[in-house]
Amino acid sequence: MVKWIFRTHAGKAQIVPTPKGFAIVFAGETLDYRNSPAAAAEALANGACYWPSAGDPSKMGFPEGIGGWQRVS
Repeated sequence: MVKWIFRTHAGKAQIVPTPKGFAIVFAGETLDYRNSPAAAAEALANGACYWPSAGDPSKMGFPEGIGGWQRVS
C-alpha cells in the first residue's frame, strides 16, 4: 500500500488510501477524506479539514503540494 508521510514539530501526518478516499491522518486521528492525495495535502496545509487536537494544521508547515511529502510503499 502506498501512503504519504510528513513530519512536523507537532507530530506525523499521513495520507492513506481507503475505500472512502484518501484519509488525512494526524497523530493517529483521521481528520477527513479527499478524492486524491494532492487534494488531501492541500486541505491539510490550508486547514480546510477537521483540525487535530494539536491545533490549526495550517500553522504546522505542511506543504500544499503532494510533492513535498515522502511517498512510502
